[in-house]
Amino acid sequence: MHLMAEATGVNMDTCPEQVKKVELSDDDRALSDTEKISKAQMLVSGRQYQKSKLEITNCITAGTDIMTEQTKNRQSHAEDKVEDMYWKLGIGIACLVLLMIEMCYMVRRLIVKPLVNYNECIREGAIFPIVGAEELQNLAKTYNQVYEENLETQRLIRHEAEYDALTDLMNRGSFDRVLQIYKNGDTHYALILVDVDIFKSVNDTYGHAVGDQILKKVAKLLKQMFRSIDFVCRIGGDEFAIVMVEMTSDLGYTIEEKIQAINEELTSADDGLPKVSVSVGVAFSDRDNPGEDIFQDADKALYRTKENGKCGCSIY
Repeated sequence: MHLMAEATGVNMDTCPEQVKKVELSDDDRALSDTEKISKAQMLVSGRQYQKSKLEITNCITAGTDIMTEQTKNRQSHAEDKVEDMYWKLGIGIACLVLLMIEMCYMVRRLIVKPLVNYNECIREGAIFPIVGAEELQNLAKTYNQVYEENLETQRLIRHEAEYDALTDLMNRGSFDRVLQIYKNGDTHYALILVDVDIFKSVNDTYGHAVGDQILKKVAKLLKQMFRSIDFVCRIGGDEFAIVMVEMTSDLGYTIEEKIQAINEELTSADDGLPKVSVSVGVAFSDRDNPGEDIFQDADKALYRTKENGKCGCSIY
């Protein structure tokens, strides 16, 4: 290359550093330009040059192969990394989906379903089941407590509205409703009206406290003598009434026996209370020659008992 540059007059400053460093021998310098070109061409086509060229080519090829292999290895490694990353990403997405499904299930199980149940319970007037998240369980417990207190309050109010406070028997309003039901129905029954004899005199003589004790005693005896299916009521100061269900007029003697037993207890008991008695009038739903109203017929029978000396029972 140096010979060609010298022969062609190329500025050596433009040549590669390796070419500039080559020193020409004195013999080479003495050659003419044509001879220098010929020698340069001979050196390029010579065996030594071709050998060196081949070595260089082989080195370049080997270097290229090494670089290609390294590049392939790096690409393969990168592909493995990308594939691994995709696998991890897929697993992460699958886990996220499973987590979301689990969260939806837990939200439905712990929150949505209990709230739906609570709504149904409110509609049906039932207590809440203790289920779901802790906060909802606390809500259910509080609601149930308030609900039960409310039921108890309603029961007390209803009891006070339907029952007599002194004797705990059904009051006049309850009696009227029960009697009307049986008047409109087909079931046979008996209406029994009871008056405590000389009660006003006892009340005036011994005071209202003693009078109240006598009323409680009469109420207790009536409840004991009559069946649990019968309706025993206090309809006035010293007036009681019993709606005795599933009774026909041919069983009137059973009522007379019950009243006789009550009067025996009231007139012979030694409990410190004044001795009293009861007068009773009875009318049956299947009575002969019924009047306009069964209550009036029972009251007529009661009046007859009082006219005949009290302390007894008359049947219409």
